[in-house]
Amino acid sequence: MPTGAEIVAERLHHQGVRTLFGMPGSHSTAIYDAVKRHGRIQTILVRNEQAGAFMADGYARVSGRPGVVCTTAGPGATNALTGIGEAWADSIPILLVAGQVNHDRLFQECGNYHEIDLEGIFSPCTKFTGTVMAVEEIAVLIDRAFAAMTVGRPRPAALFFPQDLMTFTSHFVAPTTEITKPSIQLSFPEGPVRHASEVIGESKRPILVAGGGAVAAGASDTLRQVARRIGAPVVTTTNGKGILSERDPLSLGHMRSARAKAVLNEADLMIAVGCRFTEVTTDYRTLRVPRRLIQIDIDPGQIGMNYPVEVGITADAQVALLALLEQLPKHESAWADVWENARGLGPERPEWLIDTLRAELPENAIVFADACEMGFRMQTDFPALEPRSFFYPANFITLGWGFPAAIGGAIAAPGRPVVCVAGDGGFTMAAQELATAARYSLPVIAVVHNDSTYGAIKNIQKNKHEARYLDTDLNNPDFLLLAQAYGVPASRVRNADELAAALRLALKRQGPTLIEVVDSWRYLRG
Repeated sequence: MPTGAEIVAERLHHQGVRTLFGMPGSHSTAIYDAVKRHGRIQTILVRNEQAGAFMADGYARVSGRPGVVCTTAGPGATNALTGIGEAWADSIPILLVAGQVNHDRLFQECGNYHEIDLEGIFSPCTKFTGTVMAVEEIAVLIDRAFAAMTVGRPRPAALFFPQDLMTFTSHFVAPTTEITKPSIQLSFPEGPVRHASEVIGESKRPILVAGGGAVAAGASDTLRQVARRIGAPVVTTTNGKGILSERDPLSLGHMRSARAKAVLNEADLMIAVGCRFTEVTTDYRTLRVPRRLIQIDIDPGQIGMNYPVEVGITADAQVALLALLEQLPKHESAWADVWENARGLGPERPEWLIDTLRAELPENAIVFADACEMGFRMQTDFPALEPRSFFYPANFITLGWGFPAAIGGAIAAPGRPVVCVAGDGGFTMAAQELATAARYSLPVIAVVHNDSTYGAIKNIQKNKHEARYLDTDLNNPDFLLLAQAYGVPASRVRNADELAAALRLALKRQGPTLIEVVDSWRYLRG
């Protein structure tokens, strides 16, 4: 008869899990032992559970499949909370598997170590949360968690496994057939599609906005067909970057870019696909959105959330766009020279670090930008050339996310170069994961922009607090010596030529590299 832990390992594998990020703790050793004996799930040892959740996040963003992080009870699980919050904010499917105290002493405040109400903590930032109270529940709860993460709007889930139940056995045998998930159907009436088609036909200068929901739906080709049919430029949110190559004639890049702003002011209709119009994406609600708005989103709660809509379609982005294609006649737009002139615009303030990265990295490179001034600039100024190739913690905006997420991305896409661009402050929050990158010889290039300050906060202090600077200047380690201590090759660069040479060398390596870009603090946001 299988133990509870053996059922956990087998059911995770059955759901397609092949990689488990995390670290064993006293309340989860039985799960790790079962995974070891199961033999078909790779474990990635992290040095901090928060970083483990970030790695699961990066893995999910690159692969499109749920990432899984495993922790012990109590502080191990709560360390992962920020990573779960990040995934919740950006609609990323990751599963937290955490140990818990014995099931007969749960929720009693009886002094068991690591004791805390994990369900109460994680419920606000997960789509499904459950605690196993009998071995027979394990397979069912795991299946329900995966269904929650992968059907409809993707978001995190959390499951808690009391340590005593992991050693109990059960006669119950979970079904071995594939889990049946609802197929994607037209979940909306045809009326809104017809109405949307009519509104598009009346427009002279339509524009398409693609967000993370369009990427999650795999709608790149269909989006391009719609754009061609109606003669519309395409702009994206941060999570939508790369859904069309930003070198594609249809693409005008990120919706805050100079190219996008040049046409947004002239558009008479916006078709938003899987886009939530978040505060940062809309430049704190200052970005112009046309009066006529068609919004497509799989989450009905997002329709009209931030801007009034003329037509709302609640559906998977791919399904809705295919339905539109069936009804749209060929449309002659009146963009004329406006669109053509916008294509020729470049960044408002060119940045050699960003330009050098794009010039030297292969087209299939995967880039993670941490929450930092350079990362903020990269949202608009770094051209993404394919879906799931550029990532940023777009809405929760967690400092220190980038490097661990890049490690997860490297696990998800072996053979592809992976780069993380981080500020000095954010990188030091996760620098211990150099050990993880070195342990598994992962070809992750960490580009650390070192200006010895928390640049974003210093910028706020400059503009809003009369340049009264407090606790924003940093005393950093020697990043080259830090990398050397973990066995990671490193170099220090000060200009574009030196960065280009360092990148070429790093791309030839089979393991991680750190490149420190020394800089003085600049007012990057103007």
